[in-house]
Amino acid sequence: MLPYLHILIRVEDDGSLHAMGAFTSKEKLSTYQKETGLEDNQVRLDFYNGPFDEDIEVIYAGHRRWNMDRFQLGGYFKSEGEAWNWVTQEGYVSVLRIDVTYEEEKRFEKEALELYAKLQKRWRLVSYQSLVASEGADKARANITLRFYEDALESFKPKTRRDVRALYAFIVLVLLLPIAIYFYASSGPDYGENVARVSWLPNYASNVSFYRSNQVRVYEFDIKAEDFKTWAGQNGMDVQRVTTPEILSRYKAYIPTPEAESSEPAVPQGQVSMEQFQDWQDQISITVNSGMIARGKQDDVAVYDLKTQKAYYEQLINF
Repeated sequence: MLPYLHILIRVEDDGSLHAMGAFTSKEKLSTYQKETGLEDNQVRLDFYNGPFDEDIEVIYAGHRRWNMDRFQLGGYFKSEGEAWNWVTQEGYVSVLRIDVTYEEEKRFEKEALELYAKLQKRWRLVSYQSLVASEGADKARANITLRFYEDALESFKPKTRRDVRALYAFIVLVLLLPIAIYFYASSGPDYGENVARVSWLPNYASNVSFYRSNQVRVYEFDIKAEDFKTWAGQNGMDVQRVTTPEILSRYKAYIPTPEAESSEPAVPQGQVSMEQFQDWQDQISITVNSGMIARGKQDDVAVYDLKTQKAYYEQLINF
């Protein structure tokens, strides 16, 4: 067990703090700092108390915008969901891979930015240059790196050359195809929109839209305030009043994009306006300012919007 992790923080001239890495020893932290070329007066050292398992791979850092354009480092978290619960809409979350080298981190960041450039053209997202201009380089890079941390880079890795092994692989694939089809059908994601009732929610929850897989469970449904408290209590969740804006992902952030939406005319120069980008953000996330929030023991979060009488639930498993 590890009693704590060493955290390296970069300090800007305006006082902004940006977490750079987490390490299991002071020596590894010093090596990383040396590779970055940062002097001692340009960084701060911090600790994240454990205990942690020896095989811990990643933690998350929450950054919140404060005092004009400065960024405040609010803390470190074991899950992305916990980090986002602390961060306001103006802030961002950084993924800190444990004991990563500076060279590995820059290579990973480069791959994420290259992937974003490809998806920006495919999905007509706002360009990276526009994100930097509106959000700043640190927030733009951190959000993109976090978004593609898990496995989105896999489909863009270069393919190997054809050789004799490809023929053997094809034969094996044909033999295993029936098993693969069965496995995919039984373990693939399940999603729906505006479903009247579902078996895994009580009868008093209606109009359910959802996305459920082995790693992501995100859904929203109509429910009365008292019924929301009952449902949360039955699931071992602690209900409290919302005191700061709470942001959760919506099911639309995960379900496949309909072909009708993907065939819209391209905008000039392959970019979208900030208004269009905000509309897209509103579709894939929800911000609740007045209502209730319930947190479970398995890093699951539910918020209830008093204005719309709607509940939103999010659980990211092994993220």
